[in-house]
Amino acid sequence: MGLVLRKETPNITRHKLKQEYKNLLMSFDALPGVHVTSSNLDKSFDRIKKSWNGILIFLHIEECTQEGLFFLARCMDRRYWEHGHKWRIELEVGDVEHMNGDRPINYNLFRAFQEGDTEQVIMDECKSLFDNMMHHFNHDNFMTGYNMNKEEFHLVDDVAFDRRVKLNDLGI
Repeated sequence: MGLVLRKETPNITRHKLKQEYKNLLMSFDALPGVHVTSSNLDKSFDRIKKSWNGILIFLHIEECTQEGLFFLARCMDRRYWEHGHKWRIELEVGDVEHMNGDRPINYNLFRAFQEGDTEQVIMDECKSLFDNMMHHFNHDNFMTGYNMNKEEFHLVDDVAFDRRVKLNDLGI
């Protein structure tokens, strides 16, 4: 696949997540100004279905740049992604400022469960969103049309990353 949007952070790597979930969360963190603060993807699917009634991914968007939020919203839009009608970005306001001094504004990605949803359906949608983000990132007319600088996005060589993960899993 070559270069992909991916950034490892402790919020993602400390949990045992399925690879599709990890790839998606790391691609969110690779966007400029976007930070995954937590999600319920580290819970069992049955527990999420019973307690949360949907997938929740909590994000902090830095006030100084909205480029990553725009990119993500565009990729999730129902016009450009086949599952865009199932997922939404919600806005919440809290009482405590972020560590960097930003106002207490948080964003949630929410995907409510529907009749017949299985974990495989959710994983397929996560992979599809990741693929759609990579398509948008590599679409030169889209990136230049909105004056988005590719150098602000965090990229990793996919093959080298997978090799390092496999060596770490072996304890080498």
